[in-house]
Amino acid sequence: MIRVGIVDDHLVVLEGLAASLAHQSGIEVAWSAATLADARAALETRDCDVVLVDVRLSDGSGLDLIRRSGEGPAFLVLSSFDRPLYARAAVERGASGYLLKTAPTSEIVAAIEAAATGRTTFQTHHLDALARTAAPTSRELDVVRLVAGGWSNDEIASRLSLSHKTVEAYLTRLFERWAAPPARSWHSWQSGRAGSMDSGAYPTPPGMSRREGSQPPGAFTHHRLR
Repeated sequence: MIRVGIVDDHLVVLEGLAASLAHQSGIEVAWSAATLADARAALETRDCDVVLVDVRLSDGSGLDLIRRSGEGPAFLVLSSFDRPLYARAAVERGASGYLLKTAPTSEIVAAIEAAATGRTTFQTHHLDALARTAAPTSRELDVVRLVAGGWSNDEIASRLSLSHKTVEAYLTRLFERWAAPPARSWHSWQSGRAGSMDSGAYPTPPGMSRREGSQPPGAFTHHRLR
């Protein structure tokens, strides 16, 4: 059962989405909140696996919740605005997807199921816009350096104070952005990008040699990539 939290300051949307998801097999609406403050309180006191969050709330931006992901749930941004700028902000904060409120319930359910298993859901034109204009964020570079150093997902998550799901989301987005399969991406990072990023800035994890961190595709078997 996937436990879902919903954050939206439009009660019609909040109640309608909650009612729709309540009828979906394998999904339980754990809580809902209409404000940023109530959402933060819910995240502190109630467990959930995925949070659907609006961008604009009456007391702030729902994107600010994503910074709190840590060991918590995956976040899906559900917005009325089809703007690459908002999608980019969601990507940079580690969201697992960006969907429009006009999306059919089936697409929202599919995105929830994907987020719960560490996968991402972004519209093609948003990814295309990001690939053309967005340089890797500082956090993405941190992840790449650690991957190049042979760190596992769990070790990266611990080092950067992120959840395992967030690390997987970062890696999935990076592979999608460079439009290359894992093995090719790995060699590209190792020979070019990762090298220029000074992969030696992070020490190799205890018990693992630097050579282990330089092996190609096998090092990525634990990453859930589409």
